[in-house]
Amino acid sequence: MNLAHVDSFARQEERLPVLDGLRGWGAIFVLLFHVFCDGLPVTAESGAFLRLLLPFSGLYAVLVFFIVSGISLSYGYFRERQVAKLIAAAGSRYFRLALPIFVVAITVHLAMIAGLQNSSSEKLATFSNALNFQSTTENVLRFTFFDVFFNYNPNLTYAGPMWTMSIELIGSFLLFIVLLLSARSAYYLPFIFIVSVILIFSTTEDHRLYSLFLLGAMIAGVIQREYVKYIPPWVFAAMLAVGLLAPALLPPAYDAWNIVATVALTLGCIGTKPVNRFLSCHFSRLLGIISFPLYLVHGPILVLIGEPLVRNFGETTQSKLAIGIGICMISILAALPMISVNKLAIQVSRFFGQQAVYGYNRVRTQLAPSQN
Repeated sequence: MNLAHVDSFARQEERLPVLDGLRGWGAIFVLLFHVFCDGLPVTAESGAFLRLLLPFSGLYAVLVFFIVSGISLSYGYFRERQVAKLIAAAGSRYFRLALPIFVVAITVHLAMIAGLQNSSSEKLATFSNALNFQSTTENVLRFTFFDVFFNYNPNLTYAGPMWTMSIELIGSFLLFIVLLLSARSAYYLPFIFIVSVILIFSTTEDHRLYSLFLLGAMIAGVIQREYVKYIPPWVFAAMLAVGLLAPALLPPAYDAWNIVATVALTLGCIGTKPVNRFLSCHFSRLLGIISFPLYLVHGPILVLIGEPLVRNFGETTQSKLAIGIGICMISILAALPMISVNKLAIQVSRFFGQQAVYGYNRVRTQLAPSQN
């Protein structure tokens, strides 16, 4: 029975351990992409070549993040299909994302007003617009609690490329709505699939990205209903191969082909037992714990530390390589103190989720016909 190891985990908890590994290594891949391909490539040629390899593909890492979010947000719900679980998840989602962003933004704000940021004329061309604005407490609050989700400007970000946060929040709520609409239907998986297909072939890039959350829910439903037992191991191996080769074979774009390849990659990782075991191991799950903090902190570290180092000391390929490796290590170390912030954000967001459920139950009680 393929994926019996996944099912055994699933019965013990409302999450699949493999998802932590996917998040963790995805965050590492994003870091490698931004350091060695996009921000501080050792050479232009090496940067262009490395982005063809999956561990340096920022595009596929981000797409996997969205699918994993869809799996995580729907897997627990599919166990009992209780609407209260969706209400709790919806009530907590915004605060779960915003609070760690606030801590990073306020830290970068303090670094900027302390004079640790160079003027745009002194920076390398790639970083000329990074942190090139007047920072105020009002800017931090507006960026954290509104702009990063609803009015994102890449030239006014405290934490590097954060366009994904808008997709993450809106995609999550779209998933909640679709799950609510299909809550009482026995055909909820076909309904989710039809909506996701419509979004995949949309002409709007954001809509295509939203489909990944629904496709993640499809994967969660397939695992929950144990359909994976009937999929031969070689099919998962083929899916994994497609995902590994896709960055080199497909043009980098958020299009239908790359979305299909990302679904294949995710299923291949979950369904191929050696890969699943690796992604579920203690080390990979530790990476999962720091994945969101690492995603947030590596951008500012690239700007505040990496850029000045390369500008002043990156005269050779060896020095650039050493600086790049150093920035990766510093980013991982900087993410560690954020673990406590991340845990606090989870606790606070759960409180708001509980309040949302409380309000939902009160409304249901008031609307229910009185019984004599």
